[in-house]
Formats: sequence, C-alpha cells, structure tokens
Amino acid sequence: MKVLSEKSRKEKKLMAVRGDLAERVIGIANRKGRTVYSFVNEVVEQAIEADYMDSSLKNIVEFHKLLKVEKESGAVITAKDNLLFLIEKLYPLEKEALLERWYASGRWYGKYLQIKFLDGGQLGMLERLLDACTWDSSEIQLRENGDALVLNCVSLWSSKEYTELASKFLEGIIHVLGYETVKNDVSKGLIVLEFRKKGSS
Repeated sequence: MKVLSEKSRKEKKLMAVRGDLAERVIGIANRKGRTVYSFVNEVVEQAIEADYMDSSLKNIVEFHKLLKVEKESGAVITAKDNLLFLIEKLYPLEKEALLERWYASGRWYGKYLQIKFLDGGQLGMLERLLDACTWDSSEIQLRENGDALVLNCVSLWSSKEYTELASKFLEGIIHVLGYETVKNDVSKGLIVLEFRKKGSS
C-alpha cells in the first residue's frame, strides 16, 4: 500500500467549475475576506463529510432551511409524551377552546409561509416541513389536482385527541393559502383532508 506524504496529500489539483458558479464563489470569498482556495477547500471538505453521513450538502442545506422556518415561527422542541400528557388532561375540559387555538395557530402559520415564500411554493415547503419536523409520521402526502388538494397524514403514535387538534392546525394553514375544506375525516392517527380553491366550482 502506497502511503502518501503530507506534501503529496496537499498537492493542488485543478478542477473544472461552471463559469457562473466560479464567479459566485469568488464573490463570496471576497465578501468574507477569504481566499478562493480556502473557501473552496472548506466546501469540498464539508461535502465529503456529508457523504460520510450518507447524506449530501443539498439535503443538509434543505434541512437547515426547514429548521430555520420552524425556529422563526416560534416552534419549540419537547418530548412527544409530554405534549400528549398535557393534551389528554386538558382536552376533556377545554376541547372547543383547544380546537379554536390550534386552528388559529394554523392560520398564523399559513400567513407566515405566505410572507416567507412570496414567490410561491408554500405547499411544497409545508409538505417538507411536515415530513421533517413532525414526530413519527410514517406517511405524509400532499397532492394537487387542478383546484383540488388532498392532504393525508398517518402517525402511529398519535392519540385521537392529538389527531383532531392536528387536523384543525392543518386546516388553518390550508385555508389561509386559499382553499376551503371539502372533507375532514379524522380518526386516531389518521387524517384525510380534502380541499378546493376558494371560488372554484
């Protein structure tokens, strides 16, 4: 086995890069007060590290965007057992108030998505957020078909109470994005919501 010396391991190599990307790299390096060499090497090192994690820089950047949206929207991290315990205790006493609050929270979240993603793509971002940031969801599907929209969620751990609250939260989001509910079918761990664009026949 040939052992490379420190000098040969750090030998510089030329690699082809698209012209537009090269210009952007130079701009970033200049803005940060760094050399292009050090910046490019850092990017390549992180890409290799991502590969070791069986991921990619693209996936990691996408996940970072999702976490940033969650943080900016006021989301907090807690154990699912704690949340379910609180819901179980409060739901029988304040069911209607809870449903109203979760719906109102969904509407706020929908407005946040509208502001955050002015160029559209709110539904796509919503699907990625639900897939990445909800507990133990084995299936989340958001399908558009013309003016119709179908949202299916399956979560094996969800209680009936949590599922009902989650469905109101999702309705709040989708309503703000310009749809009205056609069907709301909710049972323990299962949500099937169907919508159509407001004003469509």
